Amino acid sequence: MPPSQSSLNQDGTMSSTFDDLKSISTTLRAILDNYVNTCAKLRDRYFQEHASDKLDQLLDRVTNELELVASYGVKLKQAESSMKVVRNSSPSIVPISALPPEILTRIFRIVTDDQPELLDATRAPFKVSLSFPKYPERLSYVCFGWRQIAIASYDLWTRIDLVLHHSLGPRFLARAKVYVNRACRLPLDVHMIDPTLGQDHLYGNPYDFDDYSFLSLAQTPMRTLSLASYHGLRDEHYNFIWYCLMNCAQQTLKQLVIRDERDCSGSYCFIESADNHHGTESLQVDLPLQKLEGVWDSVSVLRLVGLYPYWTSRAYHQLVDLRLGSDKMGGRVPVTEAQIVDILRASPRLRIFHLHLRFTDALPDDARVLPIQLDELESVNLSSIKVNPSQILRFISPGQKPLQLSIHGRPTDVVEQFLMRSNITQLRMVAWRTYPLINALCLCPNLQKLVLDVWGKMKDNNFQSIPEQEHGGATTAPTRLHSLYILRCDGVRLDDLRNIVERHSVQELTLWDTYPTIYDEDSSESQTADQFEVSRLCPVVNYLGGRSRSPMDDWDLF
Repeated sequence: MPPSQSSLNQDGTMSSTFDDLKSISTTLRAILDNYVNTCAKLRDRYFQEHASDKLDQLLDRVTNELELVASYGVKLKQAESSMKVVRNSSPSIVPISALPPEILTRIFRIVTDDQPELLDATRAPFKVSLSFPKYPERLSYVCFGWRQIAIASYDLWTRIDLVLHHSLGPRFLARAKVYVNRACRLPLDVHMIDPTLGQDHLYGNPYDFDDYSFLSLAQTPMRTLSLASYHGLRDEHYNFIWYCLMNCAQQTLKQLVIRDERDCSGSYCFIESADNHHGTESLQVDLPLQKLEGVWDSVSVLRLVGLYPYWTSRAYHQLVDLRLGSDKMGGRVPVTEAQIVDILRASPRLRIFHLHLRFTDALPDDARVLPIQLDELESVNLSSIKVNPSQILRFISPGQKPLQLSIHGRPTDVVEQFLMRSNITQLRMVAWRTYPLINALCLCPNLQKLVLDVWGKMKDNNFQSIPEQEHGGATTAPTRLHSLYILRCDGVRLDDLRNIVERHSVQELTLWDTYPTIYDEDSSESQTADQFEVSRLCPVVNYLGGRSRSPMDDWDLF
């Protein structure tokens, strides 16, 4: 097929442009050579004639010339950039450029999602560090082709990060405004972080802002609304949530995440409609009740500490992930047992259920409540000191999916019955006291990971892992454990630890703030075991000091 007239014209135009470039480049090279030689000649004559007395006369001209040289360098860099864009678009030079745009877009998404977390909170010393994300901006700077693909990939720009009380706040705000435009009305993931600790926020006023107008473009679709504060929830945080809910498009919100990371007061607040609220302790949104409920209707993930939709709201319907309260303070937010039962019954496909609230108005022990079937359940965390696991577990009938369970205190008959009807593969027991450990092991034949969070002295908890009948000669096959964690345990003896590891064929042992001891008969005293001896207990040993990051920080990551 003969080439079209347009392609001939394009080839001709391209050829003509290259001819012009070659001619100009030849002329520029000659002029630059002449320019360099003239500058060198001026330098040589200055020193030959010892013309220091004329320096003041020459100084202004030399200074002006230096400024021109700098400007020439900038222009040459611009020319270099244009040439590199053309070169980098060649598949023979940059093979990745040969990939179709849809593949490059997927790669861009992987790179963007895989970058480090925005916030790095460390335990020792207590501090929070914030870093400015690199992607997807840097991907759009590589070459002209990548920039076109990145800008056209609207979903790359849907994460909106805002920061309060921090010097990076203005940069994040400017970035957010650009991202909203580039997302082109796709649902946004809006995240607010306030990383200041203690009273540091009092000195952050220059970095405050309350202009969220860029989020109110004719009902903004929001997929995620997230807030994390490290010094309690305050007016500026409530204003952010209020504004987003006021302007969130109906039926778009999927996740609501609110984390009060540092507040030790146990304070809390409910999110309610201004025309239908249950008291003054609430964030009153200026929306009719039905319209606010319309925002909640599409939510499937709730992870909340300190700020909650009211317990009877439709926000607690059809959830797959429900996490209420924090185990740091043991649960101070009141909720009735009947309200929790209703919430669970309204979410039959619930996968994750973490509860750290304070129960009020408990149902009678003999209350006739139909079992709540939760076939998709994968994680239950009831490790708060204020939560009695029996009150909740007696109502739940899980499916046969592998289940991770965290409980506090001595397990009751109700808890044991739950262990029997569940497929427990990961179990965390906190301060189980006199309860024989072997009982839980026998009730969980598929157990792979056991976490023993002692939070005190070993002698205050029952570590018995051998059935009583074995002492009389009968034998029972021990439960094999892949991973064993022992946390915050004072007074554990190396020999006792070795017996547990060997009996249960433990492949990975993790000790945190736990220092095994060896009894010295000569001195009749116990001494901390050598780290080398501890490392020989099993194939993999993680020996972590109390100032190290807790291995449980990732326990509830799903």
